[in-house]
Amino acid sequence: MALKNSQLMVVSCGLALQAAILVLLNTFIPAVAGKEAMWIAFQAWAVYFLAGCTPMGGLKAWIGYATGIAASIAIIELMNAPGISALPTPSGLGLAMAVAVFIVVIPAIMSENLKNMVPALFIGSGAFFGLFTILGGDRSLYLTVTRAELVYCAVGLIFGWITVFWRGKYEASLAK
Repeated sequence: MALKNSQLMVVSCGLALQAAILVLLNTFIPAVAGKEAMWIAFQAWAVYFLAGCTPMGGLKAWIGYATGIAASIAIIELMNAPGISALPTPSGLGLAMAVAVFIVVIPAIMSENLKNMVPALFIGSGAFFGLFTILGGDRSLYLTVTRAELVYCAVGLIFGWITVFWRGKYEASLAK
């Protein structure tokens, strides 16, 4: 439904309120997540819409994030594997990472046939590498980063569901 500016202002204010509530809740979320990574919640909130605005789409997005985490860990481990870790780095060229990414991306893309949400896999992988790097990039951080990412992803997806729910109610009230 195309909304008039005054109606869209109501939606905008509702979303702004939700975002403010998320910021306030972030006082408590790191205790559950293990680390602060609110940006992942905002990212996942947007992914909820890309996933079709349904709870099942949200679950698929969360699974996509989880498989992105697994792909990231596989890339890091392959980069350190014998034969790959010894590849030269002429002019800073990361051959070990390029080879590891090549190897991991093939099954990642093939997971589409298993109904995996590949865009969420890539976004989840990027979030993993981002948080992993921010926290120092030590391999002992795998579980810490995974926990933080999946908790914040779930929070963002829940906020996406809330957005769709209340906007649907609002638009239905306008149709009456």
